[in-house]
Amino acid sequence: MEALSELVKKYALTTYSMKPNRLVIEIPRDRVKEVLKAIKEGCGDTGIYVSTIVGTDFPDKKQVRLDYYLVTHPDDNVYVLRTWLPREDPKVDSILDLFPGALSGECETYDLLGVVFEGNLFIRREFFVPTDVASKEVFPLRKDSGV
Repeated sequence: MEALSELVKKYALTTYSMKPNRLVIEIPRDRVKEVLKAIKEGCGDTGIYVSTIVGTDFPDKKQVRLDYYLVTHPDDNVYVLRTWLPREDPKVDSILDLFPGALSGECETYDLLGVVFEGNLFIRREFFVPTDVASKEVFPLRKDSGV
């Protein structure tokens, strides 16, 4: 796990172990794409992939936490690249041009939580939620959505 943590050290606001074999690296939201590009260049096209993107609503903090789970090869270490978005403006750059497999994660996080991945041309409502929920203009994973 040392190699990737060293690679992103200059970007990290903080790092800590979530559990064995899982390092969390917090970065500013405006550097997400830059950091993932550096990681991909450092690990190579087959050395890393984005396994999932998880968004969590924290209305008390007025923030949305965004976690990118990255798996490295051949060692199968898991890294969590974490950033925080303002709840009232949950926007971050899309990483589809770097990791095309992130499409479903970005679309799901938008449809369920309202996080906008700028540059993702496939973002739309009703990707995961039914029409009746999308038509109410609510995001089901928002704790105040009433869904």
